[in-house]
Amino acid sequence: MEKLLTVLIQTSPLPSHPSTALLEALFRSFDRVDGLKESNIIILADGCEAAADDNATATTTTKKKKKKTNFKHGVAPLETRENYKQHLKLLKEKIDKRQAPFQPIKNGSIQLLQLPHRHGSARAIAAAFKAEKSLISTPYILIGQHDNFFVKDVSYLTSLISYLEEDHTSSWLQCVHFPSTATLHYVEKVKRRYDLDISKFCVGYDGGSFIPLVFWFGRTHLAR
Repeated sequence: MEKLLTVLIQTSPLPSHPSTALLEALFRSFDRVDGLKESNIIILADGCEAAADDNATATTTTKKKKKKTNFKHGVAPLETRENYKQHLKLLKEKIDKRQAPFQPIKNGSIQLLQLPHRHGSARAIAAAFKAEKSLISTPYILIGQHDNFFVKDVSYLTSLISYLEEDHTSSWLQCVHFPSTATLHYVEKVKRRYDLDISKFCVGYDGGSFIPLVFWFGRTHLAR
């Protein structure tokens, strides 16, 4: 699996840091997915920006240049940024010691990639590809967020990658999203909300089907 799949998990500052509990819960959920911990797993830690409310002595001019605290957009006050640094230090120690649940299986690997400044989701992924030529060299990549857990068993990852390896899929199957609450009963939702019938575009697979997405969801997905 390590020659086929790289797993890229994005993380950024949170109020709960320096605790590593969230990522620990995520990695425990990886045990539900066949072969996932046999792949190359990279935790991609984005940088962050300073918030305008860092301290009471900041000048009005300085505050205008800075943004308000917004964890979603990677803007954090000084205390949170310091906690984030401590969080990443603790995380690296646990990864290096292979402390549970940061334990790869067989020839799999887990590593931490820290970006020096704030990129945002898409640019952070691009930076990961540019970081080192050998860092991401597999034909497939699975991208997820630090708070998107696998809550049910996924027994089809290996067979799904094998299906993607078949020549006839390269022209139409580039990305597969794992099911989430947003995509439950998706065909019916799209018909009801947008009056679009996407059922005729579904492709049968392993007792289920591939369903085309009308627009992008920022959820865990497998891509070429």
